[in-house]
Amino acid sequence: MKSTRSAFVLALLAGASLLPSAALAQDTVEAAGGEQPGASDGLGDIVVTARRRQENLQEVPIAVTAFTSESLADKGITDRTSLADNTPSLFTINGGYPREFAFFALRGQGPAFGSTPGVVNYFAEVPNTTNIDGRVGTYYDLANVQVLAGPQGTLFGKNATGGNILFEPAKPGNDVGGYLRGEYGNYNNRRAEGAVNLPVVTDKVLLRVAGSIGRRDGYTTDVGTLFSGKDYDDLGYESFRVGLTLRPADGFEIYTVGRYYHSKNNGGGTVLGAYNLAAGFDGTAFGLGFIPTAAIFPGLATAVSAQQARGPRQVGYDLDQFSQTDYWQIINQATLDLSDTLKLRNIISYSQFRNKYAYDYDATVFPVAGQSSRTINVLAPNTFTEELQLQGSALDGAVQFSVGGYLDRQTTKNPAGIEAYTFFPLGALVPAISGLFDSRNHSEAVFGQATVDLGKLSTGLTGLSLTGGLRYTWENSFSSQIIGSPIAVTGSVDSRYPSYTVTLDYDVTAGVHTYITARNAYKSGGVNGPVPASSEFRTFAPEKLSDIEVGLKSQFAVGTVEVRANLAAYRGIYKNIQRTTAEPVQTPSGTLLLNVTRSAAEGKIQGLEFNGAIVPARGLTLTGSYSYIDSSYTKVASASASAILAGAPFPYTPKHKFSLGATYETPLGRLGDLGLAVNYSRQSQVSTAQTNASFYRFLPAYGVLNASIDLRNAGGSGLDVGVFATNLADVTRPVGVADFYASSAGVVGLTFNEPRMYGIRIGYRFGN
Repeated sequence: MKSTRSAFVLALLAGASLLPSAALAQDTVEAAGGEQPGASDGLGDIVVTARRRQENLQEVPIAVTAFTSESLADKGITDRTSLADNTPSLFTINGGYPREFAFFALRGQGPAFGSTPGVVNYFAEVPNTTNIDGRVGTYYDLANVQVLAGPQGTLFGKNATGGNILFEPAKPGNDVGGYLRGEYGNYNNRRAEGAVNLPVVTDKVLLRVAGSIGRRDGYTTDVGTLFSGKDYDDLGYESFRVGLTLRPADGFEIYTVGRYYHSKNNGGGTVLGAYNLAAGFDGTAFGLGFIPTAAIFPGLATAVSAQQARGPRQVGYDLDQFSQTDYWQIINQATLDLSDTLKLRNIISYSQFRNKYAYDYDATVFPVAGQSSRTINVLAPNTFTEELQLQGSALDGAVQFSVGGYLDRQTTKNPAGIEAYTFFPLGALVPAISGLFDSRNHSEAVFGQATVDLGKLSTGLTGLSLTGGLRYTWENSFSSQIIGSPIAVTGSVDSRYPSYTVTLDYDVTAGVHTYITARNAYKSGGVNGPVPASSEFRTFAPEKLSDIEVGLKSQFAVGTVEVRANLAAYRGIYKNIQRTTAEPVQTPSGTLLLNVTRSAAEGKIQGLEFNGAIVPARGLTLTGSYSYIDSSYTKVASASASAILAGAPFPYTPKHKFSLGATYETPLGRLGDLGLAVNYSRQSQVSTAQTNASFYRFLPAYGVLNASIDLRNAGGSGLDVGVFATNLADVTRPVGVADFYASSAGVVGLTFNEPRMYGIRIGYRFGN
């Protein structure tokens, strides 16, 4: 098997050296429920690339929610939380780290344990596991954002059990043009972005340059004695992109995009939500007995009531917080038409991510829990990816296929780690310790998928299509940790798994399409470093999600009223769910009870999703979405697994989510065009608890109302002027949690949503 894999890797790299690299040109995507406000042509067509080729959304047998740059602005989407608010079944996991490090979960599939995440972000068709895309400051000059729900295990670069989120930048075009846009608002919010498109040689050399910069004061203030007046939840970022398209010959296109992102701020304003009076350190093994945390820091006993009295926007820390990120990436894509029916594509990329931060986990003026790294990076992965595809059609277009291979290499730029780590009694009774981390992940995959239009082969099967796809993945993960001692704890694990997709879809009539699909995907296995290699708990198996989805997509008109209604229902079987349990492990020092990650349970995740839009009158578009998730554990692996999962809620699965929106555009003669947008989104309570040991079981339900008014193309000048407001009702709710209640620290930290934000924005569009 290793020789076969090595031969595949060599062949893939050889192919990359022969072809500069590949991309699929993509039209602008109009959103499901997110069209340009009041478009005179009604709902129009929606073009997506959910199957790595351009298709009408209404004919793609998969649940997709898509947004244009206009609909992102109309709905007030500027970060991960606001994107999740407006997307069925999508949830943002905050807490326990700087807030820009929030993670996505989709249909209950969230972060994995040091391996492939449940939801993978893509930028320009390249998977990005460093969590850059979706941050504040990354939504500028985008062609679209597409959220693909359900297992994505065959066509895309990385396995994803929950789904993919595609961030597609605007590509260079043949027209001279661009835009500038600035905004100013409360909390001294100042942001600017813009892009310029230059056809250096018409249709041969096309250049596009874009950038965004933002500054904003924080909305959480330190009122403690150590850092009085310091503000948290502030913004400070710069981001730039350069895209270049070359067409040296007919049927040959090379597209290269480079980007840089930098941010620096004071970190998140975590709020103390609870404290366990019984928390402390069991020092029996050291002859010390039990040491309560409150015995060392008596002020903890009243810290929660003091925090509640001053509210969630005022805090007091013992740690000088900050967060700094630097990231750059180069992507080279190319397309070579081998014939009228055959196309060779290659996508190659390299990126570097560097991050430093200090974070006060306990959110108090006491050194109970926190970490700091000011001179070395906490996270420092270098990532190389390569994908080679052969796309084509056969039998007069009756068969559409894609075959190819993918590989990636992720390594750590050392040293990377933590300079000072405190977690009671560390930093209180004994000095804080430091840690160094090294991780490497290598994966390779081969894949193939084909869609057969059965109606083109037999008139009796008109409208019926069958899709089948297979993928096989090899993955190796290595980790090394040095925490508080010069001895490194290392381990590696190999994972191998197949993935499949089988889909049957049918055009019932014009504008009505149905489908049923069965598929699966995996999250990688891992290694428990401190566990001896001879133990059954040394490694843990990959998670597996298999689901069946049934969907109905329709677009029609009732008189002059246009309607789009898309519905998907699914049921997923979730196996080898990775959770941490206490297990007896035989070590050279004897049998010890160690916390290990293991395949602890099986479960089910089922639900439905709806996306719709209606145009009841010219210029007016009403949109709506809804999702329902039912999830539970169906089987536990052992008594130790039952001990942590009995009665525990299933994480990352808000039972109900919905959004309602309206956009209206009407001409005002010489004054320009008036645009109005309002959007309300709400989700029910949701848990982030992994086990029943968690104290803070559920984040509360909350809803957010956003609105904007714009005068577009004022006086025919290309000038746009508007006002906007997000969280108009100024709702204040926790949206993330770091739960250390059952630990020696005994604290629960909460991350709250943004307060009401409002301001003015001015933009200018020039050229075509």
